[in-house]
Amino acid sequence: MSKSSVRKRDMNSKEFTAHKKRSKKRASTKTLYNQKFTAPLKKKRKNQYDPKEESRLERIVFGDPSDIINNLLNDEIDTESNESKSINVNGSVLVDNDQNEDSDGQRDDNVDVDGQRKQAWTDEDDEQYSVQAATKAQNRELPADIPEKLYKDFLHSKYKQLVGTPKWAEFKKSEGDTDELDHDILKHSCHLEKPKLKNLPKSIIDIKALNLINKQTHIEGPIISSVEFHPSSTVALVAGSSGILSLFQIDGIENNKLHSTQYKKFPISVAKFLGDGTEVLIGSQYYPYCHSYNLISGKTHKVLLPHGVTNIQDYEVSPDGKLIAFGGRSGEIYLLSSSSKELIGILKMNERCRAICFTPDSKTLVSHGDSTEMYIWDVNSRSCIHRAIDDGCLSCASIAMSPSGQFLATGSKEGVVNLYETMTVLQNQNPAPLKVFLNLVTSVTNLKFNSYSEILAMASNKKHNAFKLAHLPSFTVFSNFPTFETNMSMPEAISFSPGSGYLGISNRSGSAFLYRLKHYGNY
Repeated sequence: MSKSSVRKRDMNSKEFTAHKKRSKKRASTKTLYNQKFTAPLKKKRKNQYDPKEESRLERIVFGDPSDIINNLLNDEIDTESNESKSINVNGSVLVDNDQNEDSDGQRDDNVDVDGQRKQAWTDEDDEQYSVQAATKAQNRELPADIPEKLYKDFLHSKYKQLVGTPKWAEFKKSEGDTDELDHDILKHSCHLEKPKLKNLPKSIIDIKALNLINKQTHIEGPIISSVEFHPSSTVALVAGSSGILSLFQIDGIENNKLHSTQYKKFPISVAKFLGDGTEVLIGSQYYPYCHSYNLISGKTHKVLLPHGVTNIQDYEVSPDGKLIAFGGRSGEIYLLSSSSKELIGILKMNERCRAICFTPDSKTLVSHGDSTEMYIWDVNSRSCIHRAIDDGCLSCASIAMSPSGQFLATGSKEGVVNLYETMTVLQNQNPAPLKVFLNLVTSVTNLKFNSYSEILAMASNKKHNAFKLAHLPSFTVFSNFPTFETNMSMPEAISFSPGSGYLGISNRSGSAFLYRLKHYGNY
């Protein structure tokens, strides 16, 4: 055979052998595939509970439980040995220093020697930052007589004044400690349920004159500018032109004095309770600042008025206790936060603002002044939403809204009192009054509703005994008060107690009268 034929035969044999191997490989793969996937597949449960695996993971994360129990036993043995006497190497007895500690109380590492909690973190720069440097950087002014030198101390005292001590920062009181609310001034708290009242009869009111509120003092000044009852306690404040603020317990018999505070060279023009009655804001018509008196701590803080405000003759507090509003000389109405006493908004009338009142929901404010128009403001947007003409009024001196929100009363300098339905004032430009009272002939300087919106008190400090009580459901004036024997001089301020059981009237002769309205409850 030739060499080419032999070579060709070898190649064919090699190709045949390779082809045979490939076919065997394909057959084995097919066989394995059939063996592996011809049977139905069984899904393995992924969340199957394995107690051995769980115990293994617990030992990794938490350690062996037997070690924990052994460690606890060892700790108890160590504490017992530490509390007991320890033996020195030489055999002498050593007394543990912990036995010298007070055995009654537990030692707290977070409390220092003075009993105050230690600060968790301190900044060294705070010890070098003074109040003057902070106010200069902020371009603001603070009273010169503040006791704090460091700015951090000033912020700390300011926070405690506005917010108080948080509950998480207070110590647990022992049995001998007394509550802060049991202060001498507010310990006569009288929380009474609202009595079930019948409708107030008209024409004649059952009223009785009691001892003067300030019978024991008579030092508040010739002009008693403010008299007001505490919202939750049987306490009343009396303040006047001599700069003295006095607090009295109201019982109708003795009216014992609880406390008096004097502000030298500061004739008081207005003083009212704020919020829940733990604070009194005191203003004067001669100074561009006011005083905040805290009844719980007994301390007074000086509060500067907004820039450009020279005095504060009167102000109104919103029913929710969050806002303070008072008028300026050029028609401005300043809104302050009752907690911080900081300016949060300014409203502007075309004429001077003389009187302000809030609606019961504290969302709307009504202002009046030296014009015939009443301005209705939206407190949230700080915008005037409506104007209404006060019928027959040329210049207003006072305004008041009933606690129920049903009635709005305006008093003019001509002695006319217009009583409106609130909705007509808020919706109509020329509302018609429900009733026009012509019983006073001089400027109506004060209007006040009682808490049940059944009585409207009207007063003028321009004439002797210029005071009237109106019965609102019938729109008539009570004929039996004041009588010819009543001598209240020139009435200045009016206040009803929270339950309308008492009526307080101050005058320009240094007296604060107290009357009992027998139709209502005790307070």
